[in-house]
Amino acid sequence: MGLRVIVVGAGFAGLAAADRLVQLGHDVTVLESRDRVGGRVWSQQLVPGRADTVIERGAEFVLEGYEVMQGMARRFDLAVAPSTMSYYVRDPRGTQPPVTAEDVATYAQALSPAAQATARGTSLRAFLDAHPQLPAESEVLAARAAISCAVSEDLLSAQVLLDSTASVQPLPTARIAGGNQGIALALAAALGDRVRVQAPVVSVRARDDAVEVVIDGGVMHADRVVLAVPLPLLEALDVQPGLPARQRASMARLTRGHAAKLHVPLAQRPAASAVMDVPKRFWCWTATDGSGQVQPVVHCFSGSPGALSGLRVTDGPQVWLGALRALRSDLDLIDEHALLSTWDDDPWATFAYSGSGVASEPCDEELIRAPIGPVHIAGEHTAGDFAGLMEGALRSGVRVAEEVHASEA
Repeated sequence: MGLRVIVVGAGFAGLAAADRLVQLGHDVTVLESRDRVGGRVWSQQLVPGRADTVIERGAEFVLEGYEVMQGMARRFDLAVAPSTMSYYVRDPRGTQPPVTAEDVATYAQALSPAAQATARGTSLRAFLDAHPQLPAESEVLAARAAISCAVSEDLLSAQVLLDSTASVQPLPTARIAGGNQGIALALAAALGDRVRVQAPVVSVRARDDAVEVVIDGGVMHADRVVLAVPLPLLEALDVQPGLPARQRASMARLTRGHAAKLHVPLAQRPAASAVMDVPKRFWCWTATDGSGQVQPVVHCFSGSPGALSGLRVTDGPQVWLGALRALRSDLDLIDEHALLSTWDDDPWATFAYSGSGVASEPCDEELIRAPIGPVHIAGEHTAGDFAGLMEGALRSGVRVAEEVHASEA
């Protein structure tokens, strides 16, 4: 007969959960606060009318191990477009003495055994300070990890050196041709009128084996609810009964990434590239799209509160544009359509993404995603090793759908 399920959030996690629940025979409604689907995945043309300037205002890269996302791309006939550059290898600039990406890769490999043997509670900064043989390479590794995780290296475990987010190997990197949001749009189209946008949820109240979901203008009833909203919104949502103290404590131990992106059109198509400004803690890249040509756009990403403060992103793009010109004098920037995008000023996100950190404990993954009676939790913050990633969001949605389906018995 199937369950009545309300999914709160039409990002990757919520849409993947709804999609799988429908496949399993359940009656699903998706409620989304925004006027669009995709959540923290949002694609648009930087220069209106120019299909060769599609940018990702949110999540950017399709990486190694993205099996669920690759499968969805095949299902919806969406091309996965190689970028030519590699997310994992960035030419470091601004160190003294100068170092190369190869120098950094060699040093990272040399440090791996020590990082493996180091307690998870040791911060990356403390670990690198204890291994001062090559300070320039160490600073590149610190900057690389802080940028990618969008938090200070003081909050990251030394074991981040072993993770793919800090890898320096030239693994393949891609995007969905036409924009990563195409996955969300395809999922929403398949779900049809089950998806309701501009429908913010006020509260969720579990009563025995049923749930009341309060929205503006009324109350909806369901057998199960899936909460697929960003971590800070989940913690703030009026859920009764409330999140257990141990679950909240595990959530509190996750790192909260703060990041920004800057996209700038170019007068000419450049070669593919990936360059990192180590002192200013941002990196930029030029990459091919679905056409196989390099876009006439340079994309930039900066992560961690200190880096965002140094670039003065709350004041607009001008400081960052100046830093980009100094870093990439080879590029002919066109300021007119430059776009600065952050997650912090999005009321339906408030931060970029989560991850484990120096304070994380082994039990946290299971506690964070544990259901509360008929209330189930999805989202990249529940995805363990895939936390913070599009793949993690999708995997969490599929996982929670199977969890809800199993609860019917």
